[in-house]
Amino acid sequence: MEFLIAWVIFGVAAASLAKGKNRSVPLWVFIGLLIGPFALLLIALMKPAPGADQRYQ
Repeated sequence: MEFLIAWVIFGVAAASLAKGKNRSVPLWVFIGLLIGPFALLLIALMKPAPGADQRYQ
């Protein structure tokens, strides 16, 4: 059970980072649920996507 909760947390954390980098939030939730901590590493290393607002809100 704890393993499942941890994996959901990875999905939410990846989504949070994706939002701050102007990336697709639903896509990164899915990727975070699939590959867990590796998704956090991937999104953390990515550059922000171009957009009008690149601040985390």
